[in-house]
Amino acid sequence: MNRADKVRSRGENNKKYYITFVSYVDSLDWKENATPESICKRVTNKVKNGSIVLFHNDADHTPAALPNILKCLKDEGYEFVFISDLILKENYEIKHDGTQCKLKDGAN
Repeated sequence: MNRADKVRSRGENNKKYYITFVSYVDSLDWKENATPESICKRVTNKVKNGSIVLFHNDADHTPAALPNILKCLKDEGYEFVFISDLILKENYEIKHDGTQCKLKDGAN
């Protein structure tokens, strides 16, 4: 058995399934010129129902921006849920904008 066969067989035994998220709000918190205020403004202006907000755990100003973002979004009536609660796992299609939509019964 050559090296490629070993890698292939190891991969087949450890199958992983990934879900790609296309519909999200990028906070751009990683940018060098980001400030807590600019991060908050970007997120609160771009978020909509069902949005997934992308933050980076090594960004300098994210910890300072988060309390204001969370308060603002809560005040606007948004709820925060686990990402697993947003994912449809069966009987769905993905629209051109990356959002998932539940299929009507019997539709393919």
